[in-house]
This record gives sequence, C-alpha cells and structure tokens, in this order.
Amino acid sequence: MQDTTKRMAESVIVIEGGKRLEGEVALAGAKNATLPMLVAACLGQEPTTLTNVPAGLHDVKVMLDLLQAVGADVDIQGRTVTLSKGSLNSEHIPIDCVATIRSSLLLLGLFLGLGMDISIPDSGGCDIGERKCDLHLMGLKRLGADIKETSDGIHASARKLTGDNIEFYLPSTTGTQNIILAALQADGETVIKNANTRPENMEFAKLLNAMGGKVEARNRIVKVEGVKQIRGGVTFEIMNGWDEAVTYMVAAGVTGGEIMIREMTTEYIKSDVKYLRESGVEVFEWGHNLYVKSNTPLKRFDLFTAPYPGVNSDMQPIFTSLALAALGESTITDMRFTDRFRYIEELKKFNADINVYGNCAVINGGRKLSGAKVRATDLRGGAAVVICGLQTEGESQISNTYQIERGYEDVVANLNRVGATICYSNR
Repeated sequence: MQDTTKRMAESVIVIEGGKRLEGEVALAGAKNATLPMLVAACLGQEPTTLTNVPAGLHDVKVMLDLLQAVGADVDIQGRTVTLSKGSLNSEHIPIDCVATIRSSLLLLGLFLGLGMDISIPDSGGCDIGERKCDLHLMGLKRLGADIKETSDGIHASARKLTGDNIEFYLPSTTGTQNIILAALQADGETVIKNANTRPENMEFAKLLNAMGGKVEARNRIVKVEGVKQIRGGVTFEIMNGWDEAVTYMVAAGVTGGEIMIREMTTEYIKSDVKYLRESGVEVFEWGHNLYVKSNTPLKRFDLFTAPYPGVNSDMQPIFTSLALAALGESTITDMRFTDRFRYIEELKKFNADINVYGNCAVINGGRKLSGAKVRATDLRGGAAVVICGLQTEGESQISNTYQIERGYEDVVANLNRVGATICYSNR
C-alpha cells in the first residue's frame, strides 16, 4: 500500500483549461457509503455481498486491506465484494492503513459489538483541521465499553453492552456509525440524539436492517434495538456517489458545459442543487438521470454548510471553485470544520481573489484565471483545484494526486470523455 501511495503522490495531473464539458458521466459507488458498509458486513453470521463497490478508490483499497489484515474473509470480484467475520482479531492491525483513513475507527464499534477487545492506533484521513473522536468514545462508554487512551492509541474492551440514550454536541458521521455498530447486539434500545443522518448513514441503516438488525435513522435521531445476532447473508447495492455528482455538476457549470449524469437524482442533494440554480446553473431530472447546463454568466451566492439536509462541509471547496466563476462577491462559511480552508492558498496561485476570515471565505469571482502549478492538499481541496484548472486559460499541473484518487475513481478518464483536456504525467 505504501508503494502505491508513493507512486500516486509522485504523479501529476495536467489540465489544458478553457474547454467546455459536454456529454455523459457515469458515477461510481459512493466512497463514504462504502467504507462503513464494508465494516458492517463483517458483523454477519453469513457472508454479505456488496455491489457497485468503487474498488479502484485508494481509501476503499486501504479499508479492504485493513479488514483482511484483522482476519475478515474478503472476496473481491471487480465491483462486487463479499465479506464475513472470518477469524477477526486485533493483534495485527497495520498502522499504515489506520493512519490513512479515518473510517478505521469503525473497527472499535465492530469489535466491541462482537464482544471482542481491540487496540487501535490513531486514525488518519483528510487534514482539514481538528477532528476529535471524543464523541465515538463517549458513546461507546455509555454503552458499557471500557476504553483507555494512551500514546499508542485507543484500547477498548466490553464483555456486555447495554443500550442507553446518547446525545452528541455535534452530528458526527463516523461517530454515529460507530455507536450503531456497537449497539446492534447490545441489551435494550440505544437512542442517539443529534446524530448525523446524512444519506450515507441512512443507507448504512438499510444495509444493517437487511442483515437482521433493527435500526431507524431519520431527522437527526437514530434508534437501535439490540438483537441476539446479525444474520447477514444478503446482497446490497451501494448508492452512487452524490458528492461525485455535485463535483461534475460544478465542473460543467464553470465551463459553460452541458452534461447528463446517469442514474442520479436530486433526492439527496436538494440543498446543493438550490445553490447551483441560485448561481445560474440549470439542473433538472428526467428518467433517473440528471441534466446540467450552464451557458450564461454565473451569479454570486452566499453559502453556509450544515448537517444534512444542508450542504455538507465536504462540498465547500467545490462550491468555492464555483464562486470563482460567478460575477461578484460570494461567501462560503463552514459551520463544521473551521480550518478547512487550507486549499485556498493553492487556488490563489490561479490568480484567484479569495480572503479567509476565521471560518468564512470571501471570493471575488469573475476574474480571469491563469494556469498554475498547485498541490492537492486533501480530497475535496484536490477536486477544487481540478475544477479551477478546467476554467483557467493555459496549462495547470496538480501534484499530490493520490489525495484526489482517494475519493474519485477514474476522474481523469471521466473528464476526458466529456471534453476536458486532462491527463496524468510523471513530470
């Protein structure tokens, strides 16, 4: 895995900007839905099969490696993955896998839910500011887990878990998933208040219910009724990536393009679509496909991120790239990660006029942008510089591309299919 990451980090994406995007886009399965489902599938007494798995994504590969390393049985057949608990143990957790993806924290809920001890090093993920795991640990302790934090990581054990009422001070995505995993086989009912019930977590609940669990997730409340065992033995299709869809929608918007996104609706992205339409990008559905068109000057907008159904914090770098193409002054305020503007310094290299004040970015859009050599600081920041490169004049080079590959499968090929001039290079 280290060799693959090094190779991807050394490659460069080269973009010749100014090309109008036009054509059809096919989405991969959603990364943020896939990662917790891979873990959840290991709870079942019988093997569970997941389809539409974006197996080419860096983070998905890391999670599959991690699950195999801790003893799960994993069978990969293209975009279909079958998993079962196998001979799970936490003695051989690879530090490089845990340090790469934040979803490795879900091993806590998996092992504790099965009544097993676990010691796990500190987890990784995007460097987007402080991302504490205190809600995970608080919730697990409320269920009866014994947890100790040391310089080596987190050590947890639980002989018996009991349902309880748990309230988060903010809606944590992975924290919600972790508590659900542990509570599935606890005695009694667990209620998580102010939970994150974003689309991925609602799909997560659907999978667990199909496997034999009893989970209700809606309107920031999650209820889990403990059962004696999780049966598994089902086949479940992972949702298409709504975040990938929004990225391509914005890319079409800033290039004055017209694209169709197959097998995608606005069901989970109504707030994102609202801002796109407000900026002047046309969006409509027809036959389970999305159509996006932009042929007029874009208009300024003011965006605040918020828990679902609001615009997720993940999308604020994407909308910052949209604001660069909009005439006038736009603002992007991140209500979740106040330090998630580290990519802004890279956007400025394109001659972008952006100022950051605390958790708010002020973007003076409509300026002529020029090609630049930039770096993908994180997954969504990497997508933002790609979108910026598409709308500039001249050539742009993006390094540290593995960050982009963590969440976008075949992004270069997909953009080429709709008219972009973009390629990989080992410059």
